[in-house]
Amino acid sequence: MTLDVAARLAAGRPSVTNTQTYVTACHAVGYQHPDLTAHPAQIVEWFGNEDGLDLTQLDADCAALRAASAAADDAVRASRDGLAALTAAWDGESGSMAIEFVDRHCAAGLALAGALRAAAAACEALRDGLSRLVDEKVGAAVSIDDRRAGERPVWLAAAATVSGGGAEVVTHQIVPYVDADIRIDWLTAMRSATSSVSAAYEDALRQLNAAATVYFEVPGAFGSPPPSAAPAPPPAPPPAPAPVTSPAAVPLLPPPVTVPEPTVPLSAADPAPAQPLPPPPLAGPPALDTPASAGIPAMPTMPDVGGGLSGLVGQIADALGGLFDSMPDDAVANDMPEAEDSVAKNDPDNVDVVEEPASEHDPAAEEPIPEEVATEEMLAPDAEAPEAEPPPPPPPPEPVTAPVPPPPVAEQPDGQTPCEIAADELPQVGQ
Repeated sequence: MTLDVAARLAAGRPSVTNTQTYVTACHAVGYQHPDLTAHPAQIVEWFGNEDGLDLTQLDADCAALRAASAAADDAVRASRDGLAALTAAWDGESGSMAIEFVDRHCAAGLALAGALRAAAAACEALRDGLSRLVDEKVGAAVSIDDRRAGERPVWLAAAATVSGGGAEVVTHQIVPYVDADIRIDWLTAMRSATSSVSAAYEDALRQLNAAATVYFEVPGAFGSPPPSAAPAPPPAPPPAPAPVTSPAAVPLLPPPVTVPEPTVPLSAADPAPAQPLPPPPLAGPPALDTPASAGIPAMPTMPDVGGGLSGLVGQIADALGGLFDSMPDDAVANDMPEAEDSVAKNDPDNVDVVEEPASEHDPAAEEPIPEEVATEEMLAPDAEAPEAEPPPPPPPPEPVTAPVPPPPVAEQPDGQTPCEIAADELPQVGQ
């Protein structure tokens, strides 16, 4: 048996070269065979299928498996010695459990040692089989070439000059040899070697896979059944999921922020459906046609003069209680021209309306015409607001908390002074 496959194949190369020369010459004169003449180097290819096979490495693997099986045998012997000592020294239920565990351990070690021995034997068989097959292959190539060792020089020369006079030698001598010896014996030997090598590998793999899988138990607490596997570590707690609420509880979108509507001036606000706009200013009372044009600039102050005249008289009476003796007539004359003038402008037919105190049943006090006119004048630009922007309306008048001296105006042509009016009103204050 040889482990050097390369050296053994090299010993048969000369014979393979001669055979390739014969086949090539025969193919030149018309001989064909699918396994011999498919390409010019087909003979060399058949012979070189085992190039690179390293039986030395396979032999090293066999030695390692043998050493492992020997170590396993030693471990099994040590375990059995320990089992014997344990049986003699430990009694009771716990001792029985320990003895059974060690016995199972010894059985597993014994199975492992047997598997290692089987693997070593399979590898050794493969090594020996491959070496034998390579040797037989090389031997077949050499022996077939030696059958015509006497004609070899002539045939090689004829094959080299096949295009000349050597073609006749090739046709009549070499072709019969190739068709009989090479096609049958040599090709059969090459095929057998190739198939045998493949079968040797398959047999080794089958023996290696035949060994049962061996498991060694991990010692645990005695008295409990042997664990089938090491307990897995507890899984890490998953992260706390985000609270999920139903769509009815939480809207998909944040609720719209309710912004209070800004205070819109009367001219910019849309009219309410239930409150139509007042009639245009041309529909006012006919009695105010002439004086209304003259009193338009003072219209925003009309509600205070017409509606609170009786209160104004009472305030004047209280304020002038101690001022009649010290105040000159011309200063008193400038105190009340605004109210008198306003009353005169609002009601030209009744100039003395100031002399009578306003009462709840007075039609002039209940229906102040200047207020309606002022309202119509203020609301009139609202209808035209979408077309043009009017100037901002004057601010509403503030309630009068104290008598404010109005600006001086021209004297009344009637001849009755504000002091005389106040003197006439004083007896009626308590009524």
